[in-house]
Amino acid sequence: MPLSRPHSRTAAAQSRTQAHLRLAQIRTEIARLDYICMGTLQRRMTVCGKPGCRCARDPAARHGPYYEWTHLDQGRLVNHRLSAQEARRFVQAIRNYRRLKRLLAKWQQASVQAMLAESTEDV
Repeated sequence: MPLSRPHSRTAAAQSRTQAHLRLAQIRTEIARLDYICMGTLQRRMTVCGKPGCRCARDPAARHGPYYEWTHLDQGRLVNHRLSAQEARRFVQAIRNYRRLKRLLAKWQQASVQAMLAESTEDV
């Protein structure tokens, strides 16, 4: 929805009410989120490098899967190896973080609409 100042007091009241309803919905969705975590998670299969190992001859026999969480920490790229159980939790936390970012953008947009509508009503 484009951000614009409502033209009449009635339109401003409706716009403000709609924006406040959206804000309440956004807050409810944010409250439902559990863990959040930024970064990416990769599933890797590796070759150990030993010439006699089965992984050296057969690509389907690689070792793993290994799960690796990559994220920025104080401007540095950091990798952590995770168990399969940890990886499942991190996948959901990463999804939650991305959902939170989208919700915050919507919150900002609804806030601006509400403030513009309130300033129109005050005039």
